[in-house]
Amino acid sequence: MIALLAAVLAVVPSAHAGPSTRWDNIGPNGAGGYLAFAKDVAYVLPGAGQQVFRSGDRGRSWRQGRPFPEMRGAALAADPARPDTVLVAGYEGGGGAGTVLRSVDGGLSFSVALRTPSEVQDVAFGGAFSYAASAEGVYRGVGGLTWSLLPGSPASAEDVQVVGSDLVVAAGGVVHVLRAGKWSSVDVPADKISSRGDVVVARKFSGGVHLSVDRGASWRAVSGPWTSSWILYGGITANGWIQVQTLDGHFISADLGATWKRTDAVERVDVYTEIGSFPDMPDWQWVYGSGGVYATADHEHFKRVGVPGAHVLALAVSGRSIIAGTMQGSYRTDLPVVAQEWDFDGSAPPAIGNRIGALAARDGVVLRGRNGYRGSQDTIFVERSLDGGRSWVTNAEMPGNTRSLVFDPVVPGRVYLGAYLVNAFYVSLDGGLSFVQRVHSPLRGIKTIAADAGGIWLADAGGLYRSTDAGLTVKQVLPGRMNSVLVDPRDSRHVVAVGQNSVFVSFDGTSFVEVPGVSAEQLSAIAMSPSGVLYLGSISFEGSSKGVLRSSDGGRSWTVFGGPDVERGVESLLVSSDGRTLYAGTVSGSVHRRSLG
Repeated sequence: MIALLAAVLAVVPSAHAGPSTRWDNIGPNGAGGYLAFAKDVAYVLPGAGQQVFRSGDRGRSWRQGRPFPEMRGAALAADPARPDTVLVAGYEGGGGAGTVLRSVDGGLSFSVALRTPSEVQDVAFGGAFSYAASAEGVYRGVGGLTWSLLPGSPASAEDVQVVGSDLVVAAGGVVHVLRAGKWSSVDVPADKISSRGDVVVARKFSGGVHLSVDRGASWRAVSGPWTSSWILYGGITANGWIQVQTLDGHFISADLGATWKRTDAVERVDVYTEIGSFPDMPDWQWVYGSGGVYATADHEHFKRVGVPGAHVLALAVSGRSIIAGTMQGSYRTDLPVVAQEWDFDGSAPPAIGNRIGALAARDGVVLRGRNGYRGSQDTIFVERSLDGGRSWVTNAEMPGNTRSLVFDPVVPGRVYLGAYLVNAFYVSLDGGLSFVQRVHSPLRGIKTIAADAGGIWLADAGGLYRSTDAGLTVKQVLPGRMNSVLVDPRDSRHVVAVGQNSVFVSFDGTSFVEVPGVSAEQLSAIAMSPSGVLYLGSISFEGSSKGVLRSSDGGRSWTVFGGPDVERGVESLLVSSDGRTLYAGTVSGSVHRRSLG
């Protein structure tokens, strides 16, 4: 089973990056999302809901679409007859209005096809028509265009399914059916509906699962070996299996609910959100669960699919391993990267408490700062790997969250750990096995620590600070919010501090000159190549950012080095030791690679 899954999802290697002006999305496949299939094309809309990923080779590789125009998606559908036509349902930020976006280039770009007064919660294709469910009722379009509200359609529509020549809708908490031009309602609880042939399954979180074998004309309640009334998932898959997930576990029935089999799905992929299949492979199902997207043939054995849409907070290289810290754990793969699928540090990460905010590597040792919870307290867990990020051991824990870990370049065993949510940072003298706290009342939250032979620099929400005694005392050098700081390893007098929109540069280690207006977007991480070229990330929370900026004069001036592939924003940057490759950890596009020649 595992070998077959691996063969189905094998990734075709690509060549090592040569000189190029474009970015390559190299993974990791660290995001799940809502699913749509048409012929041999798969689409995934990650939970962030701001772009679509497309695979034309059944999940072997993925192409990232451009960010949506001022809208967050909540559902998508692909036209079975025209696989490159895709609809996304969602809402516009701030006003509560709804939108349907339409793409005819396989999700690469979208335009607004329909605007509604309230959020659009679902879209579907059926026959020659397309449908959208919203608070006003059900809209019908032709190929995703020329929409109009269906007369008599129920208000508060949440989910729409085309079942043969009929329409079955979850609206107002119950089932509604459009048959032969007439609407009828049934007192069957429903917020989600799925169908196969004439069989329809309706489920509601607190209302159970109900089954119809005549396209919604009559219904019966589904019962099984569970006692919980909270339905986490309920539906029918393309091969005819009824699936129910409750607080008691995950159950499958191959005979319309007559008998049931319990699976280990909850332990392996956590809570199901959606299941989908390629039309010609109904027995192979993709599951969107809390841990991402997985492929399975029995809901006992799973192969992680995912899409390269992870939020990458940190990057590190150790030996032949490159490691990415994300919102759901860390991933690693060998250099040079040839596949979007990387090794994952767990099979089913918890929904909270597995955010990797910082990474540091030296001499075969990798440290990571994992932001989680101990009880109700925000806690940093410092974990150590001696095998390039393949396995981890927890060494220490302390209050706060972290975005910065750094080895002292001079003193063996000394490690600095930045913290926010507490006015302190931490110092280790034994290589990260234990830490002591350095409390300083002016600190408001450290984003980055940079170390040199003379001490450390702290980029803090309250300013740039300097310490020359391992953090026993700190002195403010610059006021204002600082997001990052870098010391030139070739000359410690050259320091670059990054504010919200400005850059501050020093060439004597004491006085700084501001370079204002570097970007209208928030500036983030900074990195330097061996030759001294600087790269700076930017993040936009509305629209698109410049992605990456570049400076060849030590930070005095900057030019755009980004592009549409990284315009959602860059959280972390890493230049290879040979200076030939730049890696950018993005907000929702995993890691992008660009050749530097």
